[in-house]
Amino acid sequence: MRNNIMVSIGLMVFLFIFLTTVHADSEQLYQVESATLALLEEPDPNAAVIAELQKGEKVTIFEESYGWGKTYHHGEEAWVAIHQLVAVNDAQSQMEQEDVEPAESVENGQLHQVKVPAVHLREAPDKNATIITELSNGEKVTIFGESYGWGKTFYNDKEAWIALHLLEETNESTDRMTLEENEEEHSEQTAEENETEKSEAKSDQRDGKEEESAVEKEEEDKEAKQDEQIQQSGEKTLAGYHFVIDPGHGGKDTGAIGSEVNEKTLTLSTAKKVEEQLHDKGASVTLTRMDDRFIPLEERVQPSNSTDTEAFISLHYNASEDQSVRGVYTFYYDGVENQRLASTIQKSLVDHTNLNDRGTQQADFKVLRDNKQLAVLIELGFISNPEEQKVIQTDNYQENAAKGIVTGLENYFK
Repeated sequence: MRNNIMVSIGLMVFLFIFLTTVHADSEQLYQVESATLALLEEPDPNAAVIAELQKGEKVTIFEESYGWGKTYHHGEEAWVAIHQLVAVNDAQSQMEQEDVEPAESVENGQLHQVKVPAVHLREAPDKNATIITELSNGEKVTIFGESYGWGKTFYNDKEAWIALHLLEETNESTDRMTLEENEEEHSEQTAEENETEKSEAKSDQRDGKEEESAVEKEEEDKEAKQDEQIQQSGEKTLAGYHFVIDPGHGGKDTGAIGSEVNEKTLTLSTAKKVEEQLHDKGASVTLTRMDDRFIPLEERVQPSNSTDTEAFISLHYNASEDQSVRGVYTFYYDGVENQRLASTIQKSLVDHTNLNDRGTQQADFKVLRDNKQLAVLIELGFISNPEEQKVIQTDNYQENAAKGIVTGLENYFK
C-alpha cells in the first residue's frame, strides 16, 4: 500500500512538472490585461524589474514555465507573469491585420520604406536575434514603436523588429495611397507610355533626321545625368555608413549648469546639427535621444551594440571650478583604432572651431567601456568659462563643431 502511495505521488509530481512547464514550439502573441506589467530579469516575483508594460501593449512569449512567460527586452531575456496577459486569438489577430494591411493604411503607425538592397526582420531588437524574414529595397513596413535604433512591427501577427537606419519614412501622399490606387496609377501610366511610344515611332518614321537628332539629344542628356550623378556621389563620402550620436545628459540629468544654458540643451542641439551634416554626406544616423529625456548610461550603448554601427560619438560640454579653463577634449577607452579615431576627430575639431586644443585622453567612461564598436566622447568646450560659454551656445559654433566632427569621420573612414 505504501509503495502504491509513493508511486502515485511521483506520478502527480511528474504530471505537475509536465503540465506547468511548456517550451512553446511557436511564439504566442499576448496583450497586457492589467494596468501595468513588470518585465523581470528572472521568473521570480522578487527579481529585478527591467521595465514596465502598459495595458493594451503586446508582447510575444517564446516559452512558458510555471506561470511565467519568457520574452525579450532590448535584446535581453525577460520574464512576465502569464496571468496578467491575455492571448491574442485568431479572430482578434485577423481584425488587427485588417487594420494594418494593406501597409499603406497607417492609422496607428508610421510607414517606412526599405532603402537598402535587403534587410532582416528579427524576433528581438538585436542584430544577433533570430531572423524571421527578409525585406527588399522599396518594400514598405509600418513601424508602431521605436527602441534604441530598432523599429517594432508585426509579421504574421507576431512582433518583429527591424533596424531603423536601413529605412526611410515615406511622404504623406504615399502613406494614404492604397495598393489598388498604386496598380491603377501604374496601369494608366503604362497606357500613357504606350501611346507616347506609338506617337514617337510614327514621328520618327516620318522624319529620319528628327530621329537622329532625338538620339543625339538623348545621349547628351544621358551623359549630363551621369556627370551629375558622379558629382553627387563624390559628395556622399559617408554613404553606407551608420553612426550613433549620443547627446549627453537629458531630462532630470541637466549636466553642467552655466549662467545662461544647461549642458543637456547644448548637447542635443549640437547632436542634431551633426545628424543633419552626416545625412548630407549620405550616412544614416541614430540619436540616443531626440528630445529632453533621461536615458540611463547602460541604455545609451544599446543602439551601438545591437546594430551594425561604424562609430559611437558621445557629445558633452565641460565644466570646471576654475573658470579660466577652456578648450576641447576627445576621450577614448582603449585600443589603437579608438585612439586613432579620437585623434583624427580632435584635430579636425580644433581646425574648425579654433578653440584651445586640450588633446585626446584615455578615460574609463561607461559609454566607452561598454561599447562594442569604435567609440569616442567629446567635450566641446567649457560652459563654466563665461567667455567660452557665450561662444559655444551659438549656432555658428555648433555648426562648425559639427563640421569638425563630420570631417574627422570622413578623414578616418576614407
